[in-house]
Amino acid sequence: METNRPGIYPTDGSRFETKNFGAIEVQEQQVIKLGQGLLGFPEYRHYILIEHKKDSPFVWLQSLDDPGLAFAIIDPYCFMPDYQIGYLNGSLAELGADSAQDLKIFVIVTIPKGRPKDMTVNLLGPVVINIKNRLAKQLVLDNPKYTHRYRVIPS
Repeated sequence: METNRPGIYPTDGSRFETKNFGAIEVQEQQVIKLGQGLLGFPEYRHYILIEHKKDSPFVWLQSLDDPGLAFAIIDPYCFMPDYQIGYLNGSLAELGADSAQDLKIFVIVTIPKGRPKDMTVNLLGPVVINIKNRLAKQLVLDNPKYTHRYRVIPS
């Protein structure tokens, strides 16, 4: 099995060397394509999800365009059952989704070094993934109820 050089998008069934997770095997059906990238990272458009630990709510969004780039993400409904992203019709069409049930929503987690109890999530910029075709986008919400630094563990 071929191992790709760092930063080279892997072909189906090849291994990809990551900074944080070592070599991982990548299948084409795992690849998530973010057409516009994430805010601040527009050139990185290919990702895979890596489970953090068994039974953990955290997942890693690992870039396949940069082996050193990975984001901790979490389903916001784990800690905020009433989270709402609002009107999705435009996003449904853009992501090729038949209904909202085709979509999985994540928010990006920030964990200050050495202070995991101070972790925050970005509720204003959820990442929406069509679980059927693996197309994704980051939304930018305009909702005064939410912040980009929502504390997961209240102080």
